[in-house]
Formats: sequence, structure tokens, C-alpha cells
Amino acid sequence: MFGDQIRNLYKINLNLKTGESLLVFTDDEKDYLVDLIDEFVEVGKEFTDDVRSLVYGSLKVHGTEPPEDLWRITFGDEAIDTLKEAGLIERILSKESYPVEEVISILKEKAVGVPKVVVAFPYFSTTHTFYRKVLTDHFGVRYASMPLFDPSMFLTSMDVDWDYVARLSRDIAEILTEGEWVHVRSEYGTDIEFSIKGRKGIPDTGLFHNPGDFGNLPAGEAFIAPVENEAYGRLVILYAPDRPLERPLTFKFIGGGVEDIEGFEEYRNFIEDIFKRMPEARFIAEFGVGTNPKASRPDNLLEAEKILGTVHVAIGDNHTFGGTNRVGFHTDYVVFEPTVLVGGRGWEKELLTRGKLQKI
Repeated sequence: MFGDQIRNLYKINLNLKTGESLLVFTDDEKDYLVDLIDEFVEVGKEFTDDVRSLVYGSLKVHGTEPPEDLWRITFGDEAIDTLKEAGLIERILSKESYPVEEVISILKEKAVGVPKVVVAFPYFSTTHTFYRKVLTDHFGVRYASMPLFDPSMFLTSMDVDWDYVARLSRDIAEILTEGEWVHVRSEYGTDIEFSIKGRKGIPDTGLFHNPGDFGNLPAGEAFIAPVENEAYGRLVILYAPDRPLERPLTFKFIGGGVEDIEGFEEYRNFIEDIFKRMPEARFIAEFGVGTNPKASRPDNLLEAEKILGTVHVAIGDNHTFGGTNRVGFHTDYVVFEPTVLVGGRGWEKELLTRGKLQKI
């Protein structure tokens, strides 16, 4: 049904070359994702004989390390058995402290047949995981992450001028890199300031052509890891990752973390439970600016955070893209029609005014 669109994804977004090894995986959270993987595999076989695929049990939380079965199909049994014998794989999967360099050394020595290209569309994201970071940073894998993906996106936010998205994302990422602080306001109550000093802006261009390139599909944002203990103010949330909230919630940030939640909504119970189980999940993790002119769905985080004219703020894990917080949770919250100031020593720029992108 989506053969042409998947073919374009392989050609345009991933530049999949004849004979390159390909890994496609998802989880079983949604039946349509399990069905879609067969199409990805069949179209992939037009490019290469080395197509691997896996469907694993849903992990229920964004940012959780994927299961051992996926590590095995990616790196081979010998590499994972060696990690197990050293007592490391369990610590990796639980995001406990572990000797990163030792893990990387074992994988580089023992791994066999690591894929060149990965298409990851489990419902719950693998973007902010050590698994993804090892593949892109140390094995040069091109990695497309598609959490919360809905096939209808092939006809909307995936059907876009990717060169335009890439240029705009890179330009905004440069501004974030130069900046030291950000102030975000919205007419419905968001008013939050945080530091980005010393952190690097990253463009999510949708074009993963070079070794180690990674990002979302649909793509279209520039993002950065704020300084984890320097966020103050109020973030008003209108949507959970996959639905509108019945009532808004307000996260009150002090010293970088959510100190209090105002409002009564079922999603509050979920977040408070996360904070009890994972206290580090309450800290600011990401700031991003949407750059995709064909993204429009506010009720699906994958697309909502790409909407041109929006920004998003995340809490939780950010150690894989320039931050220091390592925790088994990462979720973004979109701010609609924001006014955004970015500044540094002696300068400031109004990047967005009530959702209108200003001249870059």
C-alpha cells in the first residue's frame, strides 16, 4: 500500500545503496506497525539481500533501551554473550552506571555484520538510547527513528521539500549553538527560561546520507540539550504524546527540574509515577524548534514537534545528544504559537513571535 513512499524514504532520506545491509524493527504496541514492517522488508529487498527485521514486545516508555534480542540481531551473538559474561548487558538495559568505553571496546572487537542503515519505528522511541548512540557514533550507521509513526504521515509531513527543511534546521541549529539562554512564552501561560550555554544545536534534517547521521522521520527541527540545572518557570502542557489532555497541566521548574505539577488530569498520575520511579526524569532535557511546513498534527508528538512555528521542551534523558542526564525516560511537550527569545553575551534575537518565525 505504501511501497512508493517507503521506496522514496530509502532513496531520498536514507540514500540506501545497492547491497547495503538494512535493519528494520518495531514493537507490538500497535497492530498497524507490525503490519507495516512487512512492507519495509519487501521494498528493502529491492535494494539488498541483507534485510533483517524484528518485532519486540512494547516497552511502554519512550527512551527505554531496546531489548536484548535487538542487540543480538544488530551486533551478533558473540558480542552480546561477551557483554553478558562481563555483567554489562543488564546494566545497559536498565540504564545503570557502566563502563562505557569497555562496552564500546567489546562491541567493536566482537560485533559481526552490523547494519549500515537502520529504520526504527517502534511506537516508543529509541532515539535517546545508548543503543542508537553506539550505532551512529561508533559504527557510522545511518539511523531513522520514527516513534509514534502513523502511515498517514507518508502523505503529509513526509511529502515535503527536504532541502528546505534541511537548510532551515541547520540555520536555527547554528543560532542555538551561539546562544547562551532561551526564554519561551505563550499566551496560555508558558513562561520558562533556561540556559543553553556551552551546548551544541543539532539539525534534524531528514537527510541521513553520511556515516553516523540520525534523526526522526518525519523530520524537521533544530534541537539542543539545555543545561540540566538551570531552568526556571512554567511549562503549560496541552497534549500528552499521543492525545489532547482533558485539562491543561503546568510543570513548575526550579533549578532545572519539575518541582510541582498543577492541574488535574490522568496524565499527571503517569508522570508523577515516572518521577517516583526515576527521579532524574524530572529534569529539563531538550529544547527544539519545528521546521517542517507540512507537519500539522498536534495530537501526535512525532509530527507535532516538527510543526513550523512551534517549539518543544523535553524532560528526562539527554546524554546521547550533548547533555549529562542518563535515565530511562524522555518525552517532549509542544508549545503552540510561542514567542521565543534566544540570546548570548551582548545580543538577543526574537526567533518566533506568537508562532511566526522571524527572519533568520
